[in-house]
Amino acid sequence: MKNTKNKILKIFAGLIAIILIGGILFITNAFLGNPISARIADETIKQYIKENYSYLDLELEKPIYNFKDGSYVVNARSKSSIDTKFGIHYRNGSIGYDSYEMRVLGMFNTLDRLSDEYSAVAKRIIDKELEYEIKNTRVIYDKSIYENGNNALELDMKFDKSLPIAAEVNIRTNILDTSMEDIAKFLTDAHKAFINNGCYFKKYELSAENDGIVVMVNGVTPKDIESDDLVNLLQKAKDYEDDTVVEKGNKKKDYEERITVFIKDNNSRNE
Repeated sequence: MKNTKNKILKIFAGLIAIILIGGILFITNAFLGNPISARIADETIKQYIKENYSYLDLELEKPIYNFKDGSYVVNARSKSSIDTKFGIHYRNGSIGYDSYEMRVLGMFNTLDRLSDEYSAVAKRIIDKELEYEIKNTRVIYDKSIYENGNNALELDMKFDKSLPIAAEVNIRTNILDTSMEDIAKFLTDAHKAFINNGCYFKKYELSAENDGIVVMVNGVTPKDIESDDLVNLLQKAKDYEDDTVVEKGNKKKDYEERITVFIKDNNSRNE
């Protein structure tokens, strides 16, 4: 009787172990795919590259499983071209699509790289010439270039600040004084620093979050900064935003919604 009971317990324990292992494998396959499918995807994509892009001298990364749609993605990059990199998507036994035309021929990679390089230049300028703690500086080129067409971009081109494509800059910093005068001074100092170093932006954005204070300023142009009326423009924008929040759509008719100023002070008793 005792032996029979032990056998039943062993069988029960074995079943539990099998269920647990099966569950782990199921979850792993659901989120990471399975080795067999990954190998098939890898071989299929390699053959696809050989047939379509052998002239590019590409290096292929290992397949990455996308659990959202059950596809595998292999990222390919050229050994000699910094801007030639794209993904090949495999699903249900065949190649779904690749992003070569968009990322490479469409110059998305080139513009992203130039944006990164310009961001690094802008951050060095701000860090050196402004007496503020800068968290991040990001330069973004105008994406309308893809719609309008522009011969200014070339694959693997060197970065040049004078590239004839409109750009805007976003600066993240710590601002303890949230007065319009302080914000205007920051934007003015940043603009002067950029101009003195040959950097020209069509728009400035400023954001800060520190010790319960949140500041977001968008849509400020060089013309606004150089008008000597920036404090007034910022105040009008803030008043407009405050009225909009309070009155739910009863906006001032005499204000053009172009600059936006949002300030929230969690430490203020009035908030």
